[in-house]
Amino acid sequence: MFFQLKEAPKKTLDTYDKISELVCAILYFECPDHRANHHILYSANSKLESYREARDFYRPFDDPSTTLGQFSREAYQLANQKYNQLYTIIRGYMYLSDDTQREHFNHHFRFSKEKIDTFHALFSNKDIHKQLQLETSFYEHLKNDVAPLLTQFE
Repeated sequence: MFFQLKEAPKKTLDTYDKISELVCAILYFECPDHRANHHILYSANSKLESYREARDFYRPFDDPSTTLGQFSREAYQLANQKYNQLYTIIRGYMYLSDDTQREHFNHHFRFSKEKIDTFHALFSNKDIHKQLQLETSFYEHLKNDVAPLLTQFE
């Protein structure tokens, strides 16, 4: 007797699946201290609050006449940038968590489909980034590229 195993049909990922996977990966990378007993949004909002606190701390020390004042300006701008990016990623995650809007999001991302496909292809081969020790840099660049796509929701 010969048994033939039926191959499970491969599920093709649409744009919604790809962008959702990228946003989730960015959130999990952004929150390395995330615990399984918390929702990812709890950890992300805690990280967002720490960026806000850092931004508020460095703002009063901005003084262009001293090097520490210039350092404070750079730290403030960095904290502000990270805050805004993470806020955008969190909002995108919240929008993308509604699976009933799949067709709407696929339609919405139709002009960015090639970019998202490229981002997802690079993300799918993330083991190469780990081997070359480029994982942190990769996620920073991915965040910089995905965040503008998510700003279109509002």
